[in-house]
Amino acid sequence: MRQISLAILAIVVTFIHTLVCGPQTQTLAFGEPLSVAEDTPVDDGQLILAIEVINGTTNGHPVVGDRVTVEIYEHKGLVNTLQGKVGTDGKAVFENVRAADHLIAVANVLHEGMRFSGPAVALKPGQGQVTARVDVFDVSYENSNLSVNTHHLIIKQKGSSLLLTEYIQLINTSDLAISSNDRDDQGRAIVLMIPLPKGFKNFSSSNYLVPEALGFTQEGFYDTMAVPPGDHHIIFSYTLDIKSDTVNITKGISLPTANFMLFSQSAQEGIQGLGEPDGQVVLDDGTLAGYYNRTDLPAGAEIGFEVAGLSTSAGDRASWIVLAVVFGTITILAVLRLLLGKNRLENRTVSP
Repeated sequence: MRQISLAILAIVVTFIHTLVCGPQTQTLAFGEPLSVAEDTPVDDGQLILAIEVINGTTNGHPVVGDRVTVEIYEHKGLVNTLQGKVGTDGKAVFENVRAADHLIAVANVLHEGMRFSGPAVALKPGQGQVTARVDVFDVSYENSNLSVNTHHLIIKQKGSSLLLTEYIQLINTSDLAISSNDRDDQGRAIVLMIPLPKGFKNFSSSNYLVPEALGFTQEGFYDTMAVPPGDHHIIFSYTLDIKSDTVNITKGISLPTANFMLFSQSAQEGIQGLGEPDGQVVLDDGTLAGYYNRTDLPAGAEIGFEVAGLSTSAGDRASWIVLAVVFGTITILAVLRLLLGKNRLENRTVSP
């Protein structure tokens, strides 16, 4: 999963523990017992790697017996894979693990048919024992706890295409990982379906989405990985061909959405079908942009508009047509001040 998302090289050193006083029996990889004592000689070229598994669901199912896989990387290349099971102490322990300055380990745990990953840990010489934590959650197949707090859209002309980037703040209000009983032709769960405008091309993603876990249709894309509790930022982009001076865009809404905002830096007539802008905001470069705001959109809603006045011979000039609030570009307080006297909205962001 995500948190999950195999961010293999993003976080390097966490949770370094010293050995506990007195002998301690833990469950080794492949089920062999390991007795660890404080005065055990330490080989600087090897260490003990303990994977602590915590179920974050209240009164959740036991993690004992859950399968643990540890992938070890050196200079971004996978060099070894270890497998074991969680013991009665909530840990899987691997002994005689190679230690070196450029080695990191990433553990994932299979719990209730879903795979959960923890942060990377460094396997540096001389540590003796390293402990990594993986949080897992019980799984629900009902998505009523999923919603979108903020959905922003950015579109610019680049050559003979429109480049669209979307920012979605996805929220799971439960303490369960949300999956789905719907399956694709590979038997993978279709957890989150994101509609895209007709004719989209050149899809790319970052942050929350894992490319190997995505599926595509002519109507958009879907994610097959369960959604863990909390807030998650989804960021992706794609292009639409410009075949005339006007492009029709229909943006589908797949989950209940509290706040959808579209910002236009072009002349007002550049956006048609959304009525008058709801206001203006000062961007960080000092220019004014009109914004269009839609709130409390139900799942299945569609927002249709036209981008007019396009040039089919723009070369590589980046001509902005529509701007959305990029997280950090406009402060939350500035947006809230502009919305006073209109719809009072709460914009919450979470650091990626």
